[in-house]
Amino acid sequence: MREVDGWIELTALNSYRVEAYAACCLFPRNVQELREALRPQPGQAVHLLGHGCNVILARQFYDASHRFVCTRQLETGITVDGNEVRAGAGARLRDLCRVAARAGLAGLERLWDIPGSVGGAAYMNAGAYGASFCDAVADVTVYEPGMDAVRTLPREACQPAYRLTAFQGGDAVIVAVRLRQSPAAPATILAEMGRIGKLRRSKLPYDKPSAGSVFRRPEGAPPVGVIMEEAGLKGLRIGGAQISPRHAGIIVNVGGATGEDILAVVEVMKKAARERYGVELIFEQVLV
Repeated sequence: MREVDGWIELTALNSYRVEAYAACCLFPRNVQELREALRPQPGQAVHLLGHGCNVILARQFYDASHRFVCTRQLETGITVDGNEVRAGAGARLRDLCRVAARAGLAGLERLWDIPGSVGGAAYMNAGAYGASFCDAVADVTVYEPGMDAVRTLPREACQPAYRLTAFQGGDAVIVAVRLRQSPAAPATILAEMGRIGKLRRSKLPYDKPSAGSVFRRPEGAPPVGVIMEEAGLKGLRIGGAQISPRHAGIIVNVGGATGEDILAVVEVMKKAARERYGVELIFEQVLV
């Protein structure tokens, strides 16, 4: 975290690397600190940040009427007990995949190399190549500020679906996740992770800052990247934001992109899908 003239810089806290600053940004490390960080203040909006891997910061300066609560330091431990793994919300998903693989526990290998936190993966039900994070979830521990209570919810209560969970739109903050996985040879799991990693890096724009897929895959239409290619929009640039020449379903920051630049590209993509296939693309990222 870096401060500039009393402002807390958010540039390193969002994967688009949009330059932004906040008057208030807190980093709780446990439930008690989270409780204090989320305590309501009149006239102050609260914005949760995990590792910032699916967030668009729409403005450059967020004054004291905004409070960011960054959970990347919240409960970062990962422990293995038999065929179960408990991971704190602030732990990196990559680290969780690596720990589980070395312990001989399969089920997360297709999620290897997805950036972001465990809490973010549980919140979004992150997934790739036919696998979703919540497939392996046994239960999720959350803090509910409205009730000032910590609860552990079984997987069914999370209502997981494609890139959806019950946490979206609610006020519960994920604190930790317990996963139940199947035993397998570590070498086999690590080999599959290596294959998935190579596949992702052959298709995705790891060379430029981004937040991954901008939209959910539409029903009754081709993937978003295909629609953009058909519309001739691959490589389209507005300011510092560009539809990736490598994967047209992803927006990248080619230098100095602002939130406004990214949102302008988003609108172009939505219009193309609407005009070509009559579908309304569903946003997969969080606008702050």
